[in-house]
Amino acid sequence: MTNPVGKTDYKVRRTPDKPAAAPADAGTAAIVDFLQLLGRAARQFHTYPATSPMCTDAIDACHRAFMKLDIDGPFTFRVAPRTIIVGEEVVGGDTIIEQEVARPLHRVRVASVEIERGVSIRDWSNFCTTLSAAARASKATSSFAELLLDAGVAAIMPRETPRPEVLDIGAPAEAVRSLVDRERARQAAAVAGGPAQHLYPPDKGWVRVDPAAAADDSISLTDLTVIVNEPAELASMLSRLIDGDGAARGAALQQRYDDVVMLISAVDPRLARVLFSKLARAVLRLDADTRRTLLRGAVLPSLLDGRLAGEAVLGEFPDVDLADALCLLLDLEAAAPQLLAIALDRLKLAPERRTSLTPLIEAKLDARAMREGSADRPSTSFDDQARALTRLDPGAAPNVAEFAAFDLSITDQTAATLATLRDAATSVDGADAQIACAAGLARIEPNPAVVTAVLTSALPALRTLIRDRRWNDVTRWVARIAEIEAHVEPLRPDVAGAIRETVAKLCDRALVLDLAQLCGSEATHRFASGIVAALGPSLVPEWLAALDDAADRARARALAGAMGQSARRVAPAIARRLPSLGADASRSAVAVLGFAGAGYEQAIVDRVTAADERTSREALRALARSGTAKAAALIVGQLEQGHAVVHPAAEEALWRLPASIALAKTRELLGRREFVTRHPQSAARLMERAAQSGDNGFDPVLESLTSLRFHFWSPALARVGAKARELLQ
Repeated sequence: MTNPVGKTDYKVRRTPDKPAAAPADAGTAAIVDFLQLLGRAARQFHTYPATSPMCTDAIDACHRAFMKLDIDGPFTFRVAPRTIIVGEEVVGGDTIIEQEVARPLHRVRVASVEIERGVSIRDWSNFCTTLSAAARASKATSSFAELLLDAGVAAIMPRETPRPEVLDIGAPAEAVRSLVDRERARQAAAVAGGPAQHLYPPDKGWVRVDPAAAADDSISLTDLTVIVNEPAELASMLSRLIDGDGAARGAALQQRYDDVVMLISAVDPRLARVLFSKLARAVLRLDADTRRTLLRGAVLPSLLDGRLAGEAVLGEFPDVDLADALCLLLDLEAAAPQLLAIALDRLKLAPERRTSLTPLIEAKLDARAMREGSADRPSTSFDDQARALTRLDPGAAPNVAEFAAFDLSITDQTAATLATLRDAATSVDGADAQIACAAGLARIEPNPAVVTAVLTSALPALRTLIRDRRWNDVTRWVARIAEIEAHVEPLRPDVAGAIRETVAKLCDRALVLDLAQLCGSEATHRFASGIVAALGPSLVPEWLAALDDAADRARARALAGAMGQSARRVAPAIARRLPSLGADASRSAVAVLGFAGAGYEQAIVDRVTAADERTSREALRALARSGTAKAAALIVGQLEQGHAVVHPAAEEALWRLPASIALAKTRELLGRREFVTRHPQSAARLMERAAQSGDNGFDPVLESLTSLRFHFWSPALARVGAKARELLQ
């Protein structure tokens, strides 16, 4: 079009795409043509919705070009910053391949892409949509591979470059630097020759230090242990080196406790004692359930094995906490009563402390026997030692006359103490006292009507604590009320029901959203978990209603993690309401049911429908998470009889099952000729995954499938037979 003189044309026109140079080889030329069509399709998704004719036509052209490629197996290419590398050929520089394929994939850290021959038009469409969204993301979200799996794309598999974790340690003090230098010299003198052994992936962690003070080319894990000087923080850093997500400190310490102990044990013994003392304080700061799990699983076994770490950590516990920890030995599987005496010997306590610890342990053993309904606690060798520490000498008559030499007087210190007690009595917390009184009466009152009235009068005090955001007190009191309910349930079920119905009045929408907000912070997450564990079933109706409400959905979704931790408690209430839930609430609900284990498989699989692919995928993941035999059978049923839309998600769920179950079910599926003939693409993918496991039990199944390579009238079945023959060779 000409532009007449005197008229300004402000229209912006994009220059035509520069075509890639045509290679002499016909096969490479077809690959370049396919990549250019893929780039054009990706460009259309920047501007038009996925359902527009512009996008669908571009995807059709790309799919036809791919199916014409002269390749037998999956097509793989590597991603460079500006080009695509196919085999040894570098293509796409300064073309649409660079702009729409190479650069976006490199930006989302994709190193290579493998595309199976069974890829569908839907897979291409989701690939372009996901690539466009991931390349424009302003902050880190799920990886590109995870986004593709979430979209149900299993035929296109990107492999990403590892993302290093940056650990910020700042500028260590001069004293710390000298400790590090001495420790390095000691390690260098002690280390024998040989190849380096990596406890964590090499080059995964990068340490950010003060440039003015940094004089090191590298920092070892023992150096990091000395510099960080805080076991809980060290555990969090080690957790990031494994999964890249920096778990909460308590969870990280529980998961990486053995590694932290190993690193502390590797440093100088005097420094190790200091670090073990800090590790003991970190263990004591954990919430009660996490601490008990850690003590049973790692700390107490290390003490019984005679390792220094167990003695050093437990030796720093206060007497009351140490008595609690030692009594956990009786909870260990196949534990003998003599373990208490052995553990006490291994601690090597001073005689005075051992004497003071004995009555504490005796009291806890007596309380344990009363809780278990036994009049006498079992006799242990610890009882004999306790009796040996207490002796009565009838021959020594005590003389109390000497006490008459002391005058009873009130000193200034005594007067100050009495004044403090008087002030404390007048400034008692009214809300706390009211709740304590109501809880005490609910425990002993046999009349449900009276219990309802008493607890109802305490609800305003609880709401005051919630309004003032005193979450520590709220957690303490709702846990106490839940404990009272559990205590009276076998004795007075009607009273327990009255307690549940009364406390349920506290569980409104505002409390649910407050708890969801608490889940977003590491410091307050434990309060949300404790409150959900206590109130669980009563919170479920309002939580599900919030998920179905568009205004509150985003905030309420954060509570799913705490619900999952108490899944067995809340699952019955969720399962009853599941059929009436909307799509968004259903996805969160089935995710929680997956953590509940056996008994909810049918309720979960009922959510698998062709009409809602996202909910179906979440339901299948929940079945895999439960890991039961019934869940595995239901996943196999979806692969055999389910709609084609849910097949990719069902395959993914199958491989999320425990390895032994997944391989057994895969062998069962491939052994059914009807399944292979109806779903050859799925069968081919299952064979490929099964071959990667290295299980020789698949050889008879593969031999039975090799005859399918002669089914020339069905190319898909012929490919299955050829693949089976290839895997056998």
